[in-house]
Amino acid sequence: MKLRFAHVAALLLVAALTVQLTINKPAIHLSKAFAPPSLSEPFGTTPLGQSMLAMVLSGAGQTLGLSVAALLISLLLSLFAAGLLYLFPLRIRGAFAYLIDAWLAIPGIFIALSVGYFLPQSFFSVMFALILSEFAALQKFFLQRLDEAASSDYITMARVMGGTAQHTLMTHVLPRLAREAGYLFFLTLPSMTLSLASLEFLGVQTGSDRLSLGMQIAVYKDYVLLYPHLSLAPVACLLLLLFLLNSAAKLVKRDAYQA
Repeated sequence: MKLRFAHVAALLLVAALTVQLTINKPAIHLSKAFAPPSLSEPFGTTPLGQSMLAMVLSGAGQTLGLSVAALLISLLLSLFAAGLLYLFPLRIRGAFAYLIDAWLAIPGIFIALSVGYFLPQSFFSVMFALILSEFAALQKFFLQRLDEAASSDYITMARVMGGTAQHTLMTHVLPRLAREAGYLFFLTLPSMTLSLASLEFLGVQTGSDRLSLGMQIAVYKDYVLLYPHLSLAPVACLLLLLFLLNSAAKLVKRDAYQA
């Protein structure tokens, strides 16, 4: 079977997460501060003499790790809410759907920024901001799938044959929604990653001693005229990461349509 580019992209994403778990924090060498790009240091060094290549590799892994964690929590919460709503009367599900529509009218980045600025700057505040910014869109998707599943002939027949709502939920509805969640994870991950980078660039910090890509862009933007490699390296790495994520998402979407 011919190895497609999307498969390569998926492998590179796994490699980025592996690097995040294995790479050490870039060492400080003040004598090498502001070194220009060279054969030994392709991206040059930071004001503290740290390898910019090591910085962007570590930052890419952290950005991807935070995005994956926030998206997984958002999907689990949305899936749990959809399953719970299936057991409630239809009017309650409709009222919740109106609430989600009103939530979607507010830009997700505005919600994330508001949460990020009001809460103390920490890893948990960034995670909470990301979850709130994506929850409504994910919940809207699950509500639509829930309505389709609830009105399907198979579920209707199960009810006619005496199946309880709890039984149909656990044996038919939730497995179907879980498959949809798997596809949705890959399709939503690029936007979650971009949202995280945007939040950090705008000043919402995780408090980690490792700088993810959004923080690197924010920190080194002031050096763009004198040392352009400092700001261009994380930007190029973020664009490459988003490109790989979108390529992997296209692979998943294609396989979903062929299934």
